[in-house]
Amino acid sequence: MDLITKAMKQKYHLCEDKNLIEQTWEQFYQNATEKKVFLFGIGGGMAYFFRYCCGQIKIEGVIDNDEKKQNQRLGWFSAEVLQTKYENFIIQSPNILNDYDERDVTVLITSTNYYNLMVKQLKQLGYKDYFVLLMMEVNRRKQFPNEVRKGFEEIREEFIVWCCKQEIADHKIVMHIGEYGGHAKSITNQLLKLEMNLDIVWLVDRDSTEIPDGVRLVSKRNWKNYIYEMETAKIWLFDINIPDHIIKRKDQIYIQTKHWSSITLKTFGLDDASTCTSDEVKEQLKRHGKKIDYIFSGSDFDEKSCQSGFGFQGKTVRVGSARSDILFDESIKTKVYSKFNLKQNTHVLLYSPTYRDKEFRANQNMTVTLDMNTLLSTLEERWGGKWVLFVRLHPWLDFKKCGLKETENIINAGKYQESEELVAASNIMITDYSSIMFEAAFLKRPVFLYAPDRKEYIDGERGLLIEYDDLPFPIAETNTDLKQSILNFDVSQYEKNVTDFLDKYGIYEDGHAGERAAKFIAGFFRKNL
Repeated sequence: MDLITKAMKQKYHLCEDKNLIEQTWEQFYQNATEKKVFLFGIGGGMAYFFRYCCGQIKIEGVIDNDEKKQNQRLGWFSAEVLQTKYENFIIQSPNILNDYDERDVTVLITSTNYYNLMVKQLKQLGYKDYFVLLMMEVNRRKQFPNEVRKGFEEIREEFIVWCCKQEIADHKIVMHIGEYGGHAKSITNQLLKLEMNLDIVWLVDRDSTEIPDGVRLVSKRNWKNYIYEMETAKIWLFDINIPDHIIKRKDQIYIQTKHWSSITLKTFGLDDASTCTSDEVKEQLKRHGKKIDYIFSGSDFDEKSCQSGFGFQGKTVRVGSARSDILFDESIKTKVYSKFNLKQNTHVLLYSPTYRDKEFRANQNMTVTLDMNTLLSTLEERWGGKWVLFVRLHPWLDFKKCGLKETENIINAGKYQESEELVAASNIMITDYSSIMFEAAFLKRPVFLYAPDRKEYIDGERGLLIEYDDLPFPIAETNTDLKQSILNFDVSQYEKNVTDFLDKYGIYEDGHAGERAAKFIAGFFRKNL
C-alpha cells in the first residue's frame, strides 16, 4: 500500500476547502513553469514527489518546521534525491519565504497529515499560491483508477534484495548508538588506535555530529544509505534492536552492546511487561534475539538478564562497560566545568530522574517534586562549599514544561550529550530508578534515591530485576527523608555497602573495557588480512 492510499484510508484527504479539493497536477505544473517552487515538508510525501511527480520541475528550495532538520542537507533525509542536483539543498525554515515576493512563488505542501496547519501558516505569511500533493494525487487517481504505484515497503524490499547481492566489505563495521557516544564511542576510539585501516561507519541523525578522523558518518534517516551500509558491513555493533526488515547475511557478525553498563535495574525486552504486551511483539523480539551473535557484558548478572530479556542464546563476551571507561578519565571534570563555566572548587550534584511513560503520554511532561533549593542548602550544611545542581531529564522532556527554572545554582544539563561525563564530573548523584546510579557507584560516589512514587512506578510501570531495598543506596520517598539521609550519611558504611554489592554481582570496572572490546572485534578483521 503506497503513501497516498494509506492517507485516503485514514481519510486525510477529506477537506472542506473547495479550492484544495479541486487542485490538479496540471494546475501545479503550469504554475511551476512560471514561478519559483518551494517544497514544504520533509518526509514520505516529499519522497513520493521526487519518486513519481518531479519530472523537469526546477525546485527553488525546501522548507520544514522541524528545527532539527533545518540547516541540514536534503540528501541526509531523502534517498530519492541521492546523486541529483537536489542532494545538497539545505533545508530551511518557512520564514525564508519572507525574503521572496509571494507573487513569484508557488509552494507544494508534501505532508499528507498536516497540510491544513501548513496552509494556515502560509496564509499568515501572506501566501495564496500553494498546492497540496495529497489532493492532487487523489484527483489524478480518479482520472486513472487502474494505475498502480508501488508502496514504499515493496520498493524497500527490492532495494534490500539488490544490496544483499553486493559483496560484504571485510573491513567495515557499522555502529548505531544514537549520536557519537555510549559504549561504541569508547570502542571506536580504541579501534582507531589499532591503526587497522577499518571503515568505521556511524549511523546518526545529524551530519554535524563531531567525530574523530577515521570515522564516517551516514544518515540513519536516509533509508537507502542506512540499508546499504548495513547489508554490506562485516560487523554490526548496536545498542538498540535491528529493524525487522534488515536481512542478516551468512558472513555478517552482530554484536549487541545494550545501552546500560554492567548491571541494570529495570526489566527490558521479553521481561518487560509494560512493552511486551502482545504475541506479535514477543515474536519480533525473539527474531531479533536470534540475529545476535555476541553480547558484550560486564557481569554474570548482566549475562543472565540479557539472555532472558533478549531471548539470546549466543555467546557473551565479558569486557566490562566501555561507556564507563570515561569515568576514570580525570580530565573530564575540567571539560564539563569549562562547558558550564564553573569554578574548580564548585561541588556538583547530578539529578537524573527516570522518564515516566504513563505521565508523559498523558501530559507530555513529568512532575518533578524534588525541593532543589532545600537540597542545595542541605548539601552545604553537610559538606560545606558552594554547590550547583545539574538536572538531566529524559531527552523527550522539556525542562520548563516540567515546571523547572534555571538559576545560578540549578542548571539544565539535559542537552549535554554524554551522561557518563556528567557522572564523572559530579560529586554526588540523586536518581530514582535509572541504572545510571551504578556508574556513580563504580567510583564510590554517594548516590541517594529519591522515589516519591516508588509503589506506583514499580507496581504499575516498570518491573525491577533487583529488589529496590537491596540496593546499596539510601532511599527516600519525601524531601524530608532525603534531607535526613544526606545529613546522616555515613561515608565508610556507604563505601562498604557499595563494595559488597558490586562484589556480589561480580562487577569490576577498571577503565579498560573499550580496549578489550576493540581487541575482540579486531580479531575478526585480522582473519581477513
